Amino acid sequence: MIKTRRSEGAATAVEGAARPWDARLAAWLVRPLIDSRVTPNHVTTLRLLLGLLGAACFAHGGFGWCNAGAILIVLSNFIDHGDGELARMSGKTSRIGHVYDLASDAVVTVGLFAGLGLGVAVTLPDRGASWWVAPPALGVIAGLAVALIFYVRLLLENRAGKAGSRQASFAGFETEDVLYLLPLITVFDATRGFLVAAAVGAPLFLILVLRDYWRVREAAPAAASDASTGMARAERSMANDDEHIALAGVGAAAFSNPEGGVDAGRADTGGHALGASMAPPMAAAEAAPSAVPSMRASAEVGTVDPDRAVAARVADFDAAAAKARFDEQGAFLFIEDFLPPEVTRGLIDCVRAVQSQANRNYLPGHKQGGSVSRHVIDEAAPFIAELYRSPALIGWLERLTGDRLLPSPDDDPHAYALYFYTRAGDHIGWHYDTSYYDGKRYTLLLGVIDDSSCLLEYRLHTRDEQRANVSGAARLRPGGFILFDGDKLHHRVTRLKEGEERVSLTFEYVTDPTLRGSRRVLSNLKDAVAYFGFRQVFRGMIGRRREPARRPDEPR
Repeated sequence: MIKTRRSEGAATAVEGAARPWDARLAAWLVRPLIDSRVTPNHVTTLRLLLGLLGAACFAHGGFGWCNAGAILIVLSNFIDHGDGELARMSGKTSRIGHVYDLASDAVVTVGLFAGLGLGVAVTLPDRGASWWVAPPALGVIAGLAVALIFYVRLLLENRAGKAGSRQASFAGFETEDVLYLLPLITVFDATRGFLVAAAVGAPLFLILVLRDYWRVREAAPAAASDASTGMARAERSMANDDEHIALAGVGAAAFSNPEGGVDAGRADTGGHALGASMAPPMAAAEAAPSAVPSMRASAEVGTVDPDRAVAARVADFDAAAAKARFDEQGAFLFIEDFLPPEVTRGLIDCVRAVQSQANRNYLPGHKQGGSVSRHVIDEAAPFIAELYRSPALIGWLERLTGDRLLPSPDDDPHAYALYFYTRAGDHIGWHYDTSYYDGKRYTLLLGVIDDSSCLLEYRLHTRDEQRANVSGAARLRPGGFILFDGDKLHHRVTRLKEGEERVSLTFEYVTDPTLRGSRRVLSNLKDAVAYFGFRQVFRGMIGRRREPARRPDEPR
């Protein structure tokens, strides 16, 4: 099944008695593992192995083998709840875990029905030659149909939320719990009838689910009005936040204040309260109306040279102090006011250009929101690509990190991407930005629109056994800057409230662009399922020749 890997502190979609009985029992059984070395991925692996063993038993055929297979499949189906419950209670979430979880579900489901088809054929005198459709083919039909049902349900959740795709249930039992009846089917030697019923019933049920999906999709025009309303909010947000764009703002203060405003939750420093730590100095706030043009007016992107603007901006900072802060915090730095106003205006224009192409997705309990990949940005908002390749920006980041940085390869949809939080409940749970490259990968997070109460909450030093963990939070206002090593920073974005909007931009830079075969496949699958959709990811790959990553100042 497709499970809910809930992040720590995230709201549970179905609580109490409304939750399936097996999920409640699984939560009780895995509770002792919360503080152990056992991770949700370990539980997923156990589920996958049991499921594959069960499928192999069915493929062997015969009364005894099928009964053993049925017991293994029932155990696998039950354990399938355990990884999600363990992740929810322990906060041990990861992007790889989500993809691994979904892939395991699909493999076990297809394997079960394919094995059942092979096993039925083995027990027939003519190996099924007299059947209109061979038993193995029936098994594949049933397995693929069920796998597609799971996938379409995920699309439904992406568009209509959890309630829009919730399975039918009665007294704590869900539709998928029919698999718990497998031992009865094998004991009464009814596997042939079950195979035929599955091969006919699963595709019919898939048609019903597809009908629901198309009905929801046809009702999507409301998204267009969401986009226009959202842009009005963006302009209002920028107007309200003029004081945060003053060039003298937190840029200088962030590195003269020992606490810097980024360790709001630090217990051992007596640091500032969160709201105070993020507020710019009073002089900067008072000077903002006269020092900065109004952000309400739209900028002509073509007149802005992002590299020249950034070069002038970084001259305002003490690079040595900023690097010291970055290193002291374990490869993390927050500057509340970084981008020049004209660059921020240009980014807002880019948001207008691509917002209708945002791919929304929903991973139960972990992530909800919209994303636009670099492939769409290249076509509709090239200003972002110019900023990404700015020699001044890359040079500044190299001074902070101490590493020689390269742009991500041309076929990486995450190289630069926009993330839209536009509907109530949009968020992303606790995670690391796991890199699949051979070298380091740094993430630069830039604020574009913020008319929200969302916070980026983070935990520093979680993978450094020599240092105490430090918790904090940052509100990423328009023009804000957060640089971090995603493999080190444990972080999340809190839930969006009704009537709010938040749009952020990420840039990814690497020290070694090598991405080996299996990791490339896993990375593309993760990006397609969790972020940009298969169309954006694979459309960008088709027709693109993978070129070596180069710095902007290197000749081709």
